[in-house]
Amino acid sequence: MSEYKSAKERFAEAKSSAWAFLVIGCAGFLIITAALTGIIHIPLSQFSLIVLDAVFIIFIGIAILSFRHAVRLTGEITDETDLEERIRQWAADNLRPEELMVDLDTNTTEEMKYFLISEMVRERLMRAFPEVDDAYAEEWTENFYNENFYSEL
Repeated sequence: MSEYKSAKERFAEAKSSAWAFLVIGCAGFLIITAALTGIIHIPLSQFSLIVLDAVFIIFIGIAILSFRHAVRLTGEITDETDLEERIRQWAADNLRPEELMVDLDTNTTEEMKYFLISEMVRERLMRAFPEVDDAYAEEWTENFYNENFYSEL
């Protein structure tokens, strides 16, 4: 299991967190404010109700920050998509499965083939794209191996 999370996944998480905090914050704020104004009765002291109202205001603030974070991630999604396309094109031009297996002898176990080929692909990827972080390179290499070699096992 990879530790890498794409910008799309992080965007979805930030957006869902923002909505959750916004809904809970607004609902709680409205209910507690209604209790403070005497519209409904909640058996808590005035001080407790004010503290709860403050907590729900903080929830709304967290929602706003989460929405801002999600907006910033939209730019990262575009950058990541462009990088993925460049890597895909580079791989099509430079990583041919038959060339990667040329140095492996027939006695090499499937597990060793996986590790040797994966390491070779990862090293080439990191040399061609030094801006790629390790977790992304690991994820991409695993996907590349599964798409190109897994069916041969």
